[in-house]
Amino acid sequence: MDEIWRWDDLRLFLIVARAGGLAGAARLSGVSPPTLGRRMAALEAALGGQIFVRQRDGYVLTQRGKDLLRLAEALELNALNIDRWRVADETGSVVRIAAGAWTSAFIARHMGDLVDEGENIQIELVSGTGLADLLRREASLGLRNRRPEIPGLAGHKLTRVEFAVFGGSAYVEEKAEVRDHRRFQACRWIAFSPPGPKTPSAVWLDEHLERAPILRCRSGQEVLEAAQAGLGLCVLPCFIGDARNGLIRASGIIEELGHDQWLVSHDQDRQQRHIRRISDRLRSLAKAHRRLFLGQQARRQSLSGIV
Repeated sequence: MDEIWRWDDLRLFLIVARAGGLAGAARLSGVSPPTLGRRMAALEAALGGQIFVRQRDGYVLTQRGKDLLRLAEALELNALNIDRWRVADETGSVVRIAAGAWTSAFIARHMGDLVDEGENIQIELVSGTGLADLLRREASLGLRNRRPEIPGLAGHKLTRVEFAVFGGSAYVEEKAEVRDHRRFQACRWIAFSPPGPKTPSAVWLDEHLERAPILRCRSGQEVLEAAQAGLGLCVLPCFIGDARNGLIRASGIIEELGHDQWLVSHDQDRQQRHIRRISDRLRSLAKAHRRLFLGQQARRQSLSGIV
């Protein structure tokens, strides 16, 4: 046969097989379903046999496909071990943590609780709403707002995360409208609009605002700077807003935005010593700051009866 199989097609095969279809694999890989379909057809041609049964609700592995999955996973693991060896030889052990912007900021602030000067472990934060794919080993650990459902990933629930409306002290205390629903029409707002899909808090704010935000920011740091300067109100997780000097709450807990925070890792990686150490310390960090995540450490403020 003239066709030659490629490792990149085999990597995509692993994602499609684990996701059970093109739609889920597209979300995980960033490759469109039509392209994935063509790549899987090309792989079948190169290997000389059918590896998927294409059904309306997904892709099902044939026996040939199941055999290929076992071989491909072994090849994937060997490739990963080579990469680990190369990186460890050059820089020591690297633990990449994928998290959203706010969680990344929290981890950075508490990095002293995660690293020990006597260890040869480096932390790399992969921040943003489009989280790195753990299945492709672009990250060692991920902080996500839902339990992992993809085979091959393990999850541990860390804590509940609550949200509220925050603003600069002077702005919140001087403007009576912040105390109730009038805030959505009468107050200035700062919207957090990072690259990628809209976050739940951004969707919630768009649904409630009765006027356009005075400022949209792609960076969380810009949101905090503007809010502290008294520009207006913003929606923040309580572990950020309650810990930030110069900000106070302008609402109670926003029930619709609360979610569980999960620590996610790859099944084949999580028992590696350096990954396990950082994972254990992240769990301890979340436990130590549990009240902050739950919104139970709000600063005293002059407002009363806020909703």
